[in-house]
Formats: sequence, structure tokens, C-alpha cells
Amino acid sequence: MNQRRVSRKDIKHLLESPFRKLGHILAKVVFSPKKAIYPFHVSKGTKILFLRHDGLGDMICTIPMFQKIQEHFPYAEIHVMCTNANVSFIECCDFIDNVHIVDKNIQNSPFSFLGVIRNIRKNKYDIIINCLTSKASKNGILTSLLSHPITLSSSVYFGNQYEVYFSAQSKKAASEESMWDKMLMLANETFGLDIETSTVNPILPSIQQQVQDAKNTIMELGLSEKPFIALNISVGQARNQWNIESYVSLIKYIIQTGKEPLLFAIQKDYYLIDLIQQHIPSIQYYPIGRHILEVGEALTYAAITISPDTGFLHLASVANCPIIGLYCALSEDVKNEWAPFRVQNIRIFSETDKVSDISEQSVIDAFVKLDDMINHS
Repeated sequence: MNQRRVSRKDIKHLLESPFRKLGHILAKVVFSPKKAIYPFHVSKGTKILFLRHDGLGDMICTIPMFQKIQEHFPYAEIHVMCTNANVSFIECCDFIDNVHIVDKNIQNSPFSFLGVIRNIRKNKYDIIINCLTSKASKNGILTSLLSHPITLSSSVYFGNQYEVYFSAQSKKAASEESMWDKMLMLANETFGLDIETSTVNPILPSIQQQVQDAKNTIMELGLSEKPFIALNISVGQARNQWNIESYVSLIKYIIQTGKEPLLFAIQKDYYLIDLIQQHIPSIQYYPIGRHILEVGEALTYAAITISPDTGFLHLASVANCPIIGLYCALSEDVKNEWAPFRVQNIRIFSETDKVSDISEQSVIDAFVKLDDMINHS
């Protein structure tokens, strides 16, 4: 009989479990959120704070929820707590009244940012919505520190032991597979709405200047006459990085088909572009340092986007660009959580915890299949 190998994650969980239980006991003594049942009442002047202090992809998946809540409650005041990693995607949204930029480490160590928390807490929020679906205890503590005695707080359901942090938890949101649908269902249950998730589309909140800049850049690169293939080579986590050799093989194949590949990367990964150009000098890349919404507009001109699992995949979703996504091995119950949304896509999962173990041939096969799907749709 095959026995599953014990991973570092398993060992870490075993070591942390007793401390986590102790933390819940202490939290019952320290925190006492105002208890409530759904739906929460919203009236004129109600201040609502959404916690989305994580990454770009997380923010992109949540923006439709912000917009729908503002549409239903135009008299409410919508605030979002975000990070430098994702604020650029919402700074032009006219359905958000205020943003609060915090250090991303606030979710790991909330007590290290008490000054920041105190300043945000001065707004005396009526409702706080925790949009994060991980690190339940730490984000529960953060929610409690931001709350006043009158504050109602809501979150995706984590478990009964987390009721010490939140006024209510949404089991309906927790039952949704996709993060996009989780956020919309969180809005539905928290506020008693009836948003039909199948009718909601991703949002690219660009301004006209970003639209024009993207169009001009695509023309300057000589790609306006035919759709190009966008290849993102930047990732946030090392486990999601694909091999340069694999990119080179894929790019050579794409060129052989008569299609034009275009690289996308962030500043810290410019050296990766240089490495690829050593093998394929003619390969072009989208200018580095452009606003993320301009990059999103550029993807509206692409025929296909190919990217490891990162915020770029969700950017392609809002650009309505077909996607090939490269993922680490994931359990069946979470495979759909960060899937592309409302676009044709093929997802390739590694057999290990590294995207680099995905073969270039499997991506080439996916490219051929998705291109055929597009041509026959």
C-alpha cells in the first residue's frame, strides 16, 4: 500500500495546531464582535470597509462585488483597504469612495501595524467585509482591531471557531468554487442581494488615456494588423516560474505557425527577457513599467495569453482574452478557485509543486487545441 509522503506543510500544521487552538481561546476573551444575522442593513451614510490587502489577482476578482454593492447602495460610503501591489487597479474606479494603502505584511503581523490600524479605525465603519480567504485568525484579529462596538463584520465561512472574530460568516460564499463567485456570493448573503453571478462580467476600469496608450504601443510594435500571442514571464512566487528553455521552445513553435509572440514582464524580471533574446533576438516585449490598466488594454488585442498562475491570468480574463494557465499541482477541491473567468481557457497542472515541471510539449499541445477552439467558436 502506498503511503503519502509527509510534507513540510504537514509538519508545520501539526506544530502550529495547538497554538492555533490556544489562540482561539484567548480571542474569546479579548475580542467580542457584535453578533448579527444576515442580511446587514445599509442606510444613507453607512460606511463599509472592504479588506483586500493582498495581491493583484485577488483584487481583480473582487472588483465586480464593489461595483454591484455601490449600484445597490449608492448612498453608502465604500472604502477599500489595499496594498501597493493592487491599488493601481482600483485608483480610477468611480464606485469606490476611498482607498487605504497598507503594507502587505499587515495580514501576517497585525499587531506590528497598530498605528496604521488606529488611523483607519478613526473612520468608525458600520460594516467591515473581510475578502481574504486565507490566514483566518490573523485577518480575524485585523478585522477586530479595525472594528468599533457598533461595527458589523462579515467574512467567507472559515469554521465555527472563527466566530470570535466576525459578526457572521457566509457559508454560501464558502460553497462557491471560483473566487469570483465567492466574492459575489459574499455580497449577496451579507447584504441580502440577489446578484445572478452568471450575468456578472469582469471589469477593466481603465481611463481613456490608458486605452489610447495601449493602442499606440501595439501599433508601434507593428502588431495592430493581426492578434499576437501574449506570454507573461513574471511571477510572484518562485514555484510558479516556468523554465526559460521551455519559453524558448514554445516561442519558436509559435513563430513557426506564423503568429507573433510578445513578452510581458515587470522590471525585476527584465533579465529574463534578455535571456530569451539571447536565443531569439527578434522577440519583442511590451514596454516595462506601464500602468497595469494599460497592460490590460493591450491584452484586448491579443489572440491568446499564456502565463503561469499569477495576477496576469486574471488581467487576461478582464481583457476577455483566451488563456492557457500553468499551475502547480493542486487538490481537486481548490483547482477552480483561481481559474480564469468568463473566457475560453485551458489549464495545465504540474504533477509537482513546481510549474517548471510542466513540459513545453504539453503547453504546445494546449496552444494548438485552444487556437482550434477559437477558430471554430
